[in-house]
Amino acid sequence: MSEAALPAGPRWRCLLRGAAWLIAATAVFVAVRRMDFGALASALGAADWGWVALAVALNVAGNTVARMLRWQALLEPIPHQQRATLLDLVRISYASGAVSILLPARAGEAVRVLELKRRRGYPAGALIAAQLAEKGIEAISLGLLFGLAALLPGATWPPLAVAGGLAAAAVVVLAVLPRRAPGAAGRFLQALLAVHAERSWIRSLLWSLLSDGIDLLLVGLCAKALGIDVHPAVWAMVLLSINLALFLPATPGNLGILEAGAVVALTAAGVAPEPALAFALLYHAVHLVPGTVLGAVAIALPWT
Repeated sequence: MSEAALPAGPRWRCLLRGAAWLIAATAVFVAVRRMDFGALASALGAADWGWVALAVALNVAGNTVARMLRWQALLEPIPHQQRATLLDLVRISYASGAVSILLPARAGEAVRVLELKRRRGYPAGALIAAQLAEKGIEAISLGLLFGLAALLPGATWPPLAVAGGLAAAAVVVLAVLPRRAPGAAGRFLQALLAVHAERSWIRSLLWSLLSDGIDLLLVGLCAKALGIDVHPAVWAMVLLSINLALFLPATPGNLGILEAGAVVALTAAGVAPEPALAFALLYHAVHLVPGTVLGAVAIALPWT
């Protein structure tokens, strides 16, 4: 459950953030007690940085474009003063990511709404509706990807099949829902249903599948860079575990939370703790470092 689904207020936010930090600190403490830091350093030192560079390039280029096209598809039915270009969305996305690292309560999500409203004249309520729809689309595409991974020869991870079945059921439900909104629907619901009525969620889902497929490939590339030889279904389990961990209230940059999710999945697959943590650090850096740098650039550049 996300922070947005819980009662608002400083007390709740402090409790949730404190719980997240406690979980992350506990995971780090347990890992430190059992960790051979010499083996961890050796694993990182022996990494093939060519594969890491390829992962960074795929993430910055391919994954970014796919995610922005997913978002753009959901924005199409929303009225606006000036249409947001792909470059606008890339800039706002990187800026919001940088803000989320620095400020609490996923402030970057508010940046996406405020900047599009202020710079391009989109209504805030419709933007929030599209943002919620995007979360749902991402969850469905991840589930479909996990279901496909469960069908690979030699895959023996039941959670992947369960996720795939739930996602397929969600697609069927969306496909048969009536397109017209009831007359009593409020503006927020009308905006959400407009996304459904125009079937823009279908294009968004296809771009989301591409984005998540690239993210799965990033898992494989980071594993290959460290010499971790596991079944591709394990890559999917790592991605599933990471995304489940990210349901927890976010620490800055998801530090500790993401690592815990990755290490749990890899050690369950028989990987030793040291290379598992090395993988988690490498995979996180592939996302965090270029995202932070490009986010700072996006904030600093003037708007046109």
